[in-house]
Amino acid sequence: MTGTEPKLLIIGFSNVATKSGFSIPTIERLKSGWPGLKAFRVGLGALQPQVIPPYIRTAAETLGPFTHVLLEINSSAYAMHPLSTEENGRELLADILLTVQDCGAEAAFMLHLRHWTRQIYVDFDALVRRFCTELDLPMIDLAEGWIAQHGASQIAAWMRDETHTTKEGGEAMAETLTPFLIDFLNRKPSLTGRSLPRPRMRRGVLPTAPMLAGWPREQHECLGLPLDFARIEEAEARIQLGRTVRAQGLVYMFHRAGGRNSVALEPSGEALPLTTIDPNSNVSRVGVLAFDRMRGFDLQGLTISSTEPAEDIHLHKGVRERPLRIYVGPILTLEPVQD
Repeated sequence: MTGTEPKLLIIGFSNVATKSGFSIPTIERLKSGWPGLKAFRVGLGALQPQVIPPYIRTAAETLGPFTHVLLEINSSAYAMHPLSTEENGRELLADILLTVQDCGAEAAFMLHLRHWTRQIYVDFDALVRRFCTELDLPMIDLAEGWIAQHGASQIAAWMRDETHTTKEGGEAMAETLTPFLIDFLNRKPSLTGRSLPRPRMRRGVLPTAPMLAGWPREQHECLGLPLDFARIEEAEARIQLGRTVRAQGLVYMFHRAGGRNSVALEPSGEALPLTTIDPNSNVSRVGVLAFDRMRGFDLQGLTISSTEPAEDIHLHKGVRERPLRIYVGPILTLEPVQD
């Protein structure tokens, strides 16, 4: 083990966030065998890989700095989306890897089993395998490789649906993942100063706090990540950027006092519907209102309407809160790479 104790970030989607998944038992095993180790998980449930670069930066600022990042970043919604292609998938992977390097950390990839129920437009697991092979990056295959190791019938017993493990499945996955991560944490650094593939666009974060200074701010723990939001009640809010920005989307929070809003974009005048409560809003989680399906939109400002009730949405747990309100975070951007 190294003399300097590492600091690990596990970042991904619902498989990282869920309590029955691999991340909690993996972190417990790592800390048990490595008392000085610090490890964090950030689970961005229901989002897509385009949000990973800005949230790696956000996590590094609020929880880091990190020495190592484990990326479990496949997304059913991305793989099964008709706009997803091999080209934009590689572009995204290049941006993610470069972001980890920017943060001064090392990167490893993990493939998590998914049983596809609809047509997939890009085999993201296969793309990650090729990407890691080409760049000699550490990767662990707990998708098809997990089936090969344990057999299809055992794997079926460890899955509670097409994507998520049972508690026993999460423990079994952690047993396989932990020694891989110990080896990863002990490896000689390889990304520092290395020339990496350059994406055409970088995915960034534009804070909206200066434009929403008149509204109170609250910090919320969203599945591992403490985030600041503007709390907007009983009125509309306007964000003026003062310049044209290529924007991917607006960050908000799902929560029990949410409802329905309309977000009018400038200068296009297009109005997008936004619902900030869902049946699982008893758990606060991050949402992103995507502009043009995350391909970006030239934005100069936006106006968020006052929140209206969404009484047709029934919570699985907990009760609604009052007064109705919306929590607004930063804008996710797309920025051209400067040569």
